[in-house]
Amino acid sequence: MSAASTMSSGVTLTLNEDERTLLLAILEPVLRDKEIEVHRTEAPTYREYVERQEAVLQKLVDKLRSA
Repeated sequence: MSAASTMSSGVTLTLNEDERTLLLAILEPVLRDKEIEVHRTEAPTYREYVERQEAVLQKLVDKLRSA
């Protein structure tokens, strides 16, 4: 079983395949919910905040998928 490592800003996280799969299973629905929230949000300031959260979640999901 291979491990996935992610390094950013001096932080390294090593996950085995089961952990990576579980984390993806948790994050992907949250990302979908964030996409819906962005679409439904009208307040510009809050919408920007939600869009930043969505971008971070998307990067995390992309990193985990490519590991």
